[in-house]
Amino acid sequence: MSQPASVRAASMSRIPSLDGLRALSIFLVMALHTIQRFNMSHHVPLIWYAIFDGDTGVFIFFVISGYLITSLLLHEQQKRGSISMSSFYFRRAMRILPPIYFYVAVLLLLGWAGRLAIHKIDIISALFFFRNYATSNSMWSLEHFWTLSVEEQFYFIWPCILYFCLRRRPGLPGRITAAKVALAVIVISPVIRVVSFRLPIDYLHHSSMFHMRADSLMFGCVVALLQGTPVFERIYALATKIWWIPPAVIFFSDCLQARFQNYWQLPFGITVCGTAIAFFLLWCVRNPSSVIGRVLNARFIVHIGVLSYSIYVWQTLFLHHNNASVFGSSLKFVSTFPGNWIAVLLVAEFSYHLVEQPALRLRNRLMRYLPTGRAKEAAALAERS
Repeated sequence: MSQPASVRAASMSRIPSLDGLRALSIFLVMALHTIQRFNMSHHVPLIWYAIFDGDTGVFIFFVISGYLITSLLLHEQQKRGSISMSSFYFRRAMRILPPIYFYVAVLLLLGWAGRLAIHKIDIISALFFFRNYATSNSMWSLEHFWTLSVEEQFYFIWPCILYFCLRRRPGLPGRITAAKVALAVIVISPVIRVVSFRLPIDYLHHSSMFHMRADSLMFGCVVALLQGTPVFERIYALATKIWWIPPAVIFFSDCLQARFQNYWQLPFGITVCGTAIAFFLLWCVRNPSSVIGRVLNARFIVHIGVLSYSIYVWQTLFLHHNNASVFGSSLKFVSTFPGNWIAVLLVAEFSYHLVEQPALRLRNRLMRYLPTGRAKEAAALAERS
């Protein structure tokens, strides 16, 4: 059986459509935050919360992360016969940490200038990625770091599981074993969420904790592991026989979430939405020449997707309703719509070109000092991750 396009895509410098989906994700996040701010002075019908569901935007980010990281690790294992965990964590650190630490440094400067209240535990939990488990959430400018914490916790746990599975059972058997682990997480997570919310312990009611959202990333992992296998391909063909079925399921789930909130989302919504996102992601990757694929791979959309990490890091500072204390009346334009969207894009461009890109270039130079025979492959992986 020949490899599907998505499998071959793992060896490409950039997997088609992923940046476009990242652009969609960040748009949904920013749109929701804008609607929430507008809702403080105007009534917003529930349908708009369903259309611009920022939680689904974050969900798409998570599924992409699971798919991309797993695909890259599988590609490395296929090319080299093993996975270098030290190389993986170095690549991730140089990709993730510089923009975040730069943002936190700016917050500290704003605190020093008397523009922003600084709380030590919030800063520490943001810098060390346990914001989603921290009991203090006093700094509104860091409230979005729960998603970054979930991702980093995923990076610490999942690659080790995949490495262990592939080392014990190389090739397809190891992939199947890892997929069973991911599917087990997907099956058990709704039970964990429901039980946690029924317990009379307020601390356990935070749905941003990793054990409450781990399945959000597992959907992408399962797709990366099982694509190309006969059973998965039959299910995929059925689910995407009409391409708009997965997006329709996502929107239907978003409508139910807007109406019923956690009563739908915790036991059913995350599982239904995650499955649909995973199938739609794979369809987009395999169909870049379709109308949807051409939109997702358009130059401007791809550029927004490339900027999406920096946009996400900075967007709360400009979109949150409490930012008047930071910008004051003289800079009201950059703290209210549409000026705040323009400001986010400009600052993201600045962060991307003056923080992200130099860090990535430094990373690629340092990768050359790996032992001979691994440097070239590691540098190639660094370009994709």
